Amino acid sequence: MTEPGRHCPLRYRTQPEDLDTPAQITADTLYVVGGLYGNPWALRALHAVAEAESRAGLPAPTLVFNGDFNWFNAEDSAFHAINTAVMQYEATQGNVEAELSEPAADAGCGCAYPQWIDSATVASSNAIMTRLQDTASKEPQICRALGALPRTLTASVGEQRIGIVHGDPDSLAGWNLAVESMPPPGTTTEQIAHWFRAARVDIIASTHTCLAFMQDFRIDGARRLVINNGAAGMPNFRGDRRGVITRISRFPTTAESLYGTTLGPVYCDAVGVHWACPQWDAWFTAIWPEGSPAARSYIGRLRSGPAHARSDARRLTQNTPARTT
Repeated sequence: MTEPGRHCPLRYRTQPEDLDTPAQITADTLYVVGGLYGNPWALRALHAVAEAESRAGLPAPTLVFNGDFNWFNAEDSAFHAINTAVMQYEATQGNVEAELSEPAADAGCGCAYPQWIDSATVASSNAIMTRLQDTASKEPQICRALGALPRTLTASVGEQRIGIVHGDPDSLAGWNLAVESMPPPGTTTEQIAHWFRAARVDIIASTHTCLAFMQDFRIDGARRLVINNGAAGMPNFRGDRRGVITRISRFPTTAESLYGTTLGPVYCDAVGVHWACPQWDAWFTAIWPEGSPAARSYIGRLRSGPAHARSDARRLTQNTPARTT
């Protein structure tokens, strides 16, 4: 029997052709916000980034919460607040939301962790999910709304079509768009080429695997882009506690671009979200004290970031300099 947490339920299956639709979202500026992980301070910081664009005279960005916006919020008021806020925007279902809306006995956390993730992490994630499911069970209306969320979306920004997936085009919890699965920069694989051809998109925006990166590919003579924002609600780089979102826009960013490129006339950037503060640390510790599953798995990353550098994330053959204002 497959270990819970490494299993990918059949209902998680998707296909790249799901993205071959007229754009469901048309935007001047699109934020793909994956992995908020129930972090209220990251949500506030995200709003501050969006408001800065409006103050600079740019069109208000369209926000898409790309799954796993629940996780650390295993407390009644925090669970209600995060979900009520996110449901005001476009959102997709991540594996966390899938297992809150329709728990599967053998799925555990629904993360479908690959073998390079250690068993202790898998066990902790399953335990976090059990506690979060208990919290969610008190909010059946929210759980029904989570179950109704789409698993993929197609958007357009300027001339570019964007396919938004939580994991990869084949699965809600797929790991084939993890940085660990990417071919060397400047090369491609038949699988990646197939996804872009079948989806008929220029950009695939993903999340799920928690390590941010951006990589370009040459497919049928055209440049294509994969962007994984890692996590909006957790640190993404060693020694840097910022979350990361994907920004795709007709206009240059008003914030710092951690790394970025252009695709035709469209700007594509990883933008930092400054959420870390003593108040957040106290909130997390109150819900997940020392020795709890979330503290065991995440406290090192939450304090110091993962063993992932910004240079590891910039996997571009053609890039633009970071921009600050």
